[in-house]
Amino acid sequence: MKKRFLVSLFVLLVGAGLLLVGCESLNGPDSAALDESLVESFDVTTTENQESILKTSGVNLDSANGFFSLRWSEVSLRFKDTTFVVGHASAVAFEKAATPRDRNAVGLDMGDVSLAIGAEKFDLRKLVLRLSGVRYGLGGGPHGGGRGPQGGGPRHGQGGPNGGRPEIINLPFVGGGSYQLAATGSDKVAALNLTIKAPAKLVAITGLTDKQEIDAMQDLRITWDGDAAATDMAVVLAPLVKRGRFGGSQRVEPIFQSVNAAAGSYTITAATLQELISKSGAKALSLHLSQGVHSEVTDAKPGKIILSAGGDDRVMLTVK
Repeated sequence: MKKRFLVSLFVLLVGAGLLLVGCESLNGPDSAALDESLVESFDVTTTENQESILKTSGVNLDSANGFFSLRWSEVSLRFKDTTFVVGHASAVAFEKAATPRDRNAVGLDMGDVSLAIGAEKFDLRKLVLRLSGVRYGLGGGPHGGGRGPQGGGPRHGQGGPNGGRPEIINLPFVGGGSYQLAATGSDKVAALNLTIKAPAKLVAITGLTDKQEIDAMQDLRITWDGDAAATDMAVVLAPLVKRGRFGGSQRVEPIFQSVNAAAGSYTITAATLQELISKSGAKALSLHLSQGVHSEVTDAKPGKIILSAGGDDRVMLTVK
């Protein structure tokens, strides 16, 4: 079974920095410790990188006042041959058109925000941040979390009754499903009842396996299975870095490339691979695929809202 790693996107909610370093060789005795010794130089969950992926896919983020996003990906538990589909949701609205990573953009209170699919309802957790205002989120994990009452009762992505850490709630994926997002509203944001359509299926990398060794002197052909009708799709290739090293070589930007979901394949040239490896010194790479759909609501208060839903997959590749 192909081993997958969590690349779930807590999209457009909380920004974070990238790790800035090069990568040591994996050829030799340390290669068996790949999982323990290497971490991502590209964090797909950060606001900055999510915006880059969406823009690469052709989504215009610059003139919107709101962003509501659903993301899913498959994850394997370390040392166990078991996989889970993990889902996340996030929502934010601004008084003036802005992007979520704009440091001057303050998120507005939208009241209570919930998400429903079929008989299941999920309450998004409200985060009130000192500098960036109000954001909403629902985060998933392979162990699920508190499920709330059975029989269609709401599940809460909030802290427990004793002020403990937030519960981890997993948003289920329903291929082609219509997710109903509702906000009770406030003096700045009108009450909302919106539909976010999920892609028909989640994207999965085929033809490449996790930890597979590739020859950088040869073109890298990437193939996938997913929703051929998806409108937003991007390939991201980034160097992996040694765990715990926060100094060294200058950060190297990942490769972002928009691709056609219906094509089912894309080829990264050997010259592009060699340039990335030469600049970063990396002997291992992380290959991400992001695929989804989006729509726009233009008559909402305070303005245009972008609705996005999609999935992601990732494999690590070692270099000869």
